Amino acid sequence: MTLSKRIRYFLGHFSCSIGVGLTLLALVFLVWYPAPLAKAEGVTHIFLMLLAIDVTLGPILSLLVYKEGKKTLKMDLAIIILIQLSAMLYGLYSITQSRPVWIVQNGNIFQMVRANAILPEDQKDAKPEYQTKSWTGPQWVAVNQQHAQYQRYAEQTLVPNVYTALSDAKQRIQRNAQQLDALNTFNDSAQVQQVLKQYPNATAWMPLRTTGLGLVVLLDQQQNVVATVDLRPWQE
Repeated sequence: MTLSKRIRYFLGHFSCSIGVGLTLLALVFLVWYPAPLAKAEGVTHIFLMLLAIDVTLGPILSLLVYKEGKKTLKMDLAIIILIQLSAMLYGLYSITQSRPVWIVQNGNIFQMVRANAILPEDQKDAKPEYQTKSWTGPQWVAVNQQHAQYQRYAEQTLVPNVYTALSDAKQRIQRNAQQLDALNTFNDSAQVQQVLKQYPNATAWMPLRTTGLGLVVLLDQQQNVVATVDLRPWQE
């Protein structure tokens, strides 16, 4: 059976929308907000709702307005695609502006830093390796407590001009790292054991503060980061 042009167009539009949607899905959840940051930041429901509406609404509207021989058909379809792209780009812009770009060790905690939280003047005064906001996922760094401006920014992590390599903070991490048993204070012990089984080389942990839920950074004996996991470091 030969499909009508209307149905063929709908299927083509829907297929393209699905392809674009899957690409964005991978970027958001595998690159910009790797698990469990997407959950902690509350971006999961927002993005999936935006994606579902955008992927389905555009093709459905095309199906409704498509009529062979219609004089304004090309214009109508172009307007639908333009609206669809505009909505998707607007949502994507909001998500990328608030994407995590740094995970910074400072004192007894790690803290996530969003792209839109960094002031341009602090960015340009940083070392060259910290002057660019990552597009490939959050980068792990530490605050340099020996920096001349550290006291000015002692309580902040949003200033790349006092960043240094995470390896420079190993002694500080060792002093402040907590025992794994302490995770049972704020989490179900069975859940803790289930998570720790996946990371047998984890020997300690530190809190990770996000703008949403607190997370846990697992560490090994050499104070290297093993993983970020969906456990609570404090009472939410």
